[in-house]
Amino acid sequence: MRILILDLLAERSEFGHGGNIEMVKPFTKLNSNLEVLLITPQYEDLVLLKENQLELIYIEKEKVPFWDDEVVFESKTSENIGDCIVEFNRILTPVGSVDELSKWLKKNEISCLFCSGSRRNVSQPEPWMKQAKQILRGAVNSTIPTLGICFGHQLLADTLGGRVIRSDDRTDAIYNLELSNLGLKDPLFEGLLNDGSGPIALYTHQDHVIEISTDDTIKIELLGSSKHCENAAIRISKDGRLIPVWGVQFHPEASLPRIERSYKLGHISLEEKEKFNKEHDGAKILENFAGIVNLKT
Repeated sequence: MRILILDLLAERSEFGHGGNIEMVKPFTKLNSNLEVLLITPQYEDLVLLKENQLELIYIEKEKVPFWDDEVVFESKTSENIGDCIVEFNRILTPVGSVDELSKWLKKNEISCLFCSGSRRNVSQPEPWMKQAKQILRGAVNSTIPTLGICFGHQLLADTLGGRVIRSDDRTDAIYNLELSNLGLKDPLFEGLLNDGSGPIALYTHQDHVIEISTDDTIKIELLGSSKHCENAAIRISKDGRLIPVWGVQFHPEASLPRIERSYKLGHISLEEKEKFNKEHDGAKILENFAGIVNLKT
């Protein structure tokens, strides 16, 4: 199996690589070998991001001139997670039209796509985001299972006609997700009704999706809201049929051990750590996503 991650938080070891491990961990229970392709357009040469590039090219550090040196660059690494060998390989961001990227995803046998969180903001666009959006459009076009997390959720919504703005205040909290009628039936939240209170989710963000598009062809469907964020979970439909593409404003990959290590590394404050000191349902949501992908493949 091959997974593609838009690795947009690579400079944070625990929420970056550690978060990637949490995302792929459920897949290790279903596979003995797993390849994870990582792309980091935020660190690449912007000139190259404007030129068609549709090869699968494993990269060295010179291809990411804006890499944050607080984190050691590793082109290829492997880890044993349970009984599974997971290979993490950094590749050059594919560049092309939506149709070309859709074909690229299929040609390279991408089973699913994650778009991670980021310290950047959709409400403050940067040039590299254009190509990240193209990849998301390619995934939607080819109906490859996709999960956008926090920034990835916002970028997905923005890509498909939603609207993202920056709030006056930052939210660092754990809230229940109130599921819509559609969300109550969605397989991403299977087994997480919690006696009607909905899944427990961890939020840390300032940008919000405040409008979701209602385009007749590709539509953003609301799955859930929280007390501070109306459009906290979405799913995409295409030509009137739901496709396996989701966005969640919260961080299912932010497990308690990751939170603890992030605090020790100085990446979050004591106040943030205390706000997150509670179990949430992220691991089960990621497990559900892996199950959906496994059924499709």
